[in-house]
Amino acid sequence: MKYLLILLALMPLAMGGGEPRDEVRALIEANDRSISSQIVDFIESKKQQMPCGFPGLGIPPLAPLKASHKDIHINAGSIQAHGEVNNFRMDGLDDFDIVQFKLSTLISKLTFEFNWNHVYLNTDYVMATSLDNFKVTRSGLAKFALKNLRVWGDAKYAMGIFGGTLKLKTFNMYMSVGEVKSEIGGLSKYGIINKKLNEVVEEWVYLAINDNTDNMSDLTNGYLVPLVNNLIGDMTLSDLLGLIGGGGGGGGDEGEKEVCVPPTDA
Repeated sequence: MKYLLILLALMPLAMGGGEPRDEVRALIEANDRSISSQIVDFIESKKQQMPCGFPGLGIPPLAPLKASHKDIHINAGSIQAHGEVNNFRMDGLDDFDIVQFKLSTLISKLTFEFNWNHVYLNTDYVMATSLDNFKVTRSGLAKFALKNLRVWGDAKYAMGIFGGTLKLKTFNMYMSVGEVKSEIGGLSKYGIINKKLNEVVEEWVYLAINDNTDNMSDLTNGYLVPLVNNLIGDMTLSDLLGLIGGGGGGGGDEGEKEVCVPPTDA
């Protein structure tokens, strides 16, 4: 992409001394805003596609995300759980706002913030749990919701000196939630106890997310960074922007994009 080449040519001037510094820096920042806007448009287009999924990637519709049946097997040492969920449905994965998305090429850094307003699910479940010699089986209708789920962070990248190959160096992601709502039926045959157990679930999930915000970056750096670098391979920043922009001036022609028409049973 030609503006990327211009950007790279201007960087030494922006970082050095002399009169052009502020003017060149302003040009680079303008290009950063242009790239950021292009990526935001790409994300928004994918949000609109979520009700239809991404068949070319083998990804089913995500808004809502549905599964007629799923077996569950959990083995965590002394705790084991086996069961199934049926008629699973999760709504709200596409109900998010892009609060901030900023690319800073001078320092090779990306800053982002997203907010999911209301993600909620409901499903029928059957679960048999055993702890040492104690076994219990529960079943019923489960409803669960997260409100104001905020995800933010930053990523730093590097480009090869010669080939310009893009590599992700760090990816720090943090998360917080405003409210957790749990309505899991069948935890107890007594309504008041069932309600109290749901309150325990709500508090546990709330604290598990909000009290471990700083620890999440350890997971993203440990697992996500290698995964992303493996996916992008030998791609350059120009290649990546070209994919995001549907060719990005590289001469490609995708033709007219199909409009997502959600399934009638969504």
